[in-house]
Amino acid sequence: MPVPAPVIVRSLRAIDADWKLAHTKPQSRRATRLHINAADGTDRELVLLTHGERDRKRNPHIARDEFHLLAALQKSRLPTAQPLHLDAAHEPPFFILSRLPGATQSAAKPHRLAEILHAIHTVDWRRLDLGFLPQVAALLASDLDARKGDSLRIRSALPRLVFNPPALLHGDFWLGNLLWADEQLAGIIDWEDAMLGDPLADLGKSRLEMLWSLGEAAMQQYTAAYLALNPALDASALPFWDLWGALRLAHFDHFAPNAESAARMRLQYQRFVEAALREID
Repeated sequence: MPVPAPVIVRSLRAIDADWKLAHTKPQSRRATRLHINAADGTDRELVLLTHGERDRKRNPHIARDEFHLLAALQKSRLPTAQPLHLDAAHEPPFFILSRLPGATQSAAKPHRLAEILHAIHTVDWRRLDLGFLPQVAALLASDLDARKGDSLRIRSALPRLVFNPPALLHGDFWLGNLLWADEQLAGIIDWEDAMLGDPLADLGKSRLEMLWSLGEAAMQQYTAAYLALNPALDASALPFWDLWGALRLAHFDHFAPNAESAARMRLQYQRFVEAALREID
């Protein structure tokens, strides 16, 4: 549901009384680009973010949580957009933030991706007071309750798990959420799925994303590089988190660009799941 222009104008005035809304442009399912005319004659671009009904049902405070997370991350070394204004009373809630430079890349070096994920996981979330974020355990239980079957045998594997100390997790780490400028990382975006929990939960889901984007060899290089950066992690439960990642991405047909890509992704998905199940067994 698009946010009406008068509501956007009111929010802009709360940020800077001299800003004028020139026009808006839909950017993605939840992002709208705002073109602003400033009093000094300069133009700038901001981004307005909302959340879908499914995400709001999962976390009724998702807009507030993402806004406060981004505000806290301004104190970290991660390149993230600056949040400027939150309207939690609007339906749906939304917030406005700065627009980061750069663009996504269809390829990236696996070891560099591992370094970025490691940087996220080593953020001191306690110092930044991020304890309000959802916990992996709660989301895992919700996912299992929402599905009567357990074809991936996730529930039966739970009692055997060894959990690592909780870290800040991005929740949707893949190439599409990384912005690059002149081969340098310019931004990490789309933090709506951020949570606290075992770092392997992030690694498992992102492994499948890397498999789809970069192929089997790159996925293995990415995994090896990440684990080398985190020698204290107990990686024995990684196959379990692979399965949870597969469960969360089971709707991949909806975002496959075409039928040929969907068929390739389906085969990769099946092999990924089968490999994890063999390790679990």
